[in-house]
Amino acid sequence: MNYREDLEIKLKKVTLAIHEVEEDKYKTDQEKQRIIDKLIDFKDAIISKGIELNIELDAA
Repeated sequence: MNYREDLEIKLKKVTLAIHEVEEDKYKTDQEKQRIIDKLIDFKDAIISKGIELNIELDAA
């Protein structure tokens, strides 16, 4: 597995996790926002690492 594949897998996982939290009606809004903020930070870090390594990622 190369860096691009690894980063794309991580990016897809965090994107799916964000969608799962958004759809979980049992979490409080404050708890959801805290989790989403952490996931967005992680997603941004993955994208930033891709840019640093000059790797174009598919964020879909």
